[in-house]
Amino acid sequence: MKKLLYLSLTVVLLGSCNNWLDVQPYDRVAEEVAFGSAKGFENALNGVYIEMNQNSLYGAYLSCEMLELMAQRYNVNTSTTYYHDLVEHRYQEEMSKIRFANTWEKAYNLIANLNKLLENCETRRDVLGDEFYQLIKGEALALRAFLHFDIFRLFGPLYDETNTVTQLPYYKQFSLNERPRFYAKEFMDNVVEDLHEAAELLKDDPVRTGGAWQTNTYTFTSYRKLRMNWYAVQLLLARAELYRDNKPDALIAARNVIDAQEEWFPWVSRDAISSGREDADRIFFNELVFALQNTRTSKLYTSYFDGNALSSEMLLSPTSEQVLNIFENNRQDYRFIAFFPNQVEINNATYRLFEKYKATADTLSSNLMPILRISEAYYIAAECEPDPEEGMQWLNQVLLHRGIREMTDNSLLAKTLENEYIREFWGEGQLFYYYKRLRYTEIKDSDDPQYNATISMDVSHYQPSVPESESKYNDIYND
Repeated sequence: MKKLLYLSLTVVLLGSCNNWLDVQPYDRVAEEVAFGSAKGFENALNGVYIEMNQNSLYGAYLSCEMLELMAQRYNVNTSTTYYHDLVEHRYQEEMSKIRFANTWEKAYNLIANLNKLLENCETRRDVLGDEFYQLIKGEALALRAFLHFDIFRLFGPLYDETNTVTQLPYYKQFSLNERPRFYAKEFMDNVVEDLHEAAELLKDDPVRTGGAWQTNTYTFTSYRKLRMNWYAVQLLLARAELYRDNKPDALIAARNVIDAQEEWFPWVSRDAISSGREDADRIFFNELVFALQNTRTSKLYTSYFDGNALSSEMLLSPTSEQVLNIFENNRQDYRFIAFFPNQVEINNATYRLFEKYKATADTLSSNLMPILRISEAYYIAAECEPDPEEGMQWLNQVLLHRGIREMTDNSLLAKTLENEYIREFWGEGQLFYYYKRLRYTEIKDSDDPQYNATISMDVSHYQPSVPESESKYNDIYND
């Protein structure tokens, strides 16, 4: 079985880049040392990937915890205000404000570091060969777009290109003082522009000829699934174009990824996810287009989801009835088998334990946080096809490989897509953004043990305020 690979991604000399990650005014000599070699650029970029695993970003808040609470994923104890304020969308409570501030600050911290790296890609071009210049700059631009886009999806308005109320900063150069602000359309134009430039730089990415898990003599060009590779850029571009309702271009980008599915991103097999296996593949490893390597991922289960060890006040879990409702009693759905094989009774209530991040004998899968997966390309294609019949064909490709009967009535396309977003991306932080993009005015209420009741949603539920530490610099951020 696959073993955990201690790539340069995780063994980077953090002691040498911690100061770099602090985003303080730079000592010129120290900066020249940090970017004095190709290895220095690698370490700087790897440091950003590592820091994306912080709890305030994709280590918890933007993956399996904060965003999922906001999307009504878990039936949490109402007395646990730490969680329930987010379930109730009470964003002005102090703990919620602290969370959002931490996410904002960490994301922009990493953006500043990426801009410093990009600046040095030009001024220190002499230490980089063409191949590594293109890979490093391409990945850095894509990560800059990725982080900005998630800031926009969280703190931005319901997207409307005519919006001239809310402005958010998009940084294209390193700065400790200037805060360039953009309205929704301009902001998203910047995201897409960065992604197109990244795609052009990564057009010769080894991922396109050797796949997402090839091994080369040089680590930086190996295991491209763990980096912002060309296919990841295309899928992120499809996601961004769909978010701004540019369906024709979203479809083109999505199909660029779909075209590589059979060769480089094969569907998970039913046998691989069997709950009876010690190395059960709960994250559908082969289908991941981009994932973060995080040695703390398996600890998420013990921290949030272990019903045999956690009290009802600390457990994040749906009720058994909610899960069966979501999966329409189809216990053969691959997601049901992989994510919810066990249940536990606590205080006379039966919960299904969410086990996607539970440790397995496969130490690699136990240390990955999924960020982009191949199924999303099919969902985007299904939504963007002008002909619903063709859209249904894309969606059926996923259903076929999830143990679900294929769809025959294209009038059910939108509802089936909604159900798929709920089932597919559990613990990955995408459902809240799906509701926000489509402006849902009602979503399921996780406080209802049966998951039949709904709660109302409006702009205030979808748009947390920009942190006070940032908004003091500008007088136009929110309505």
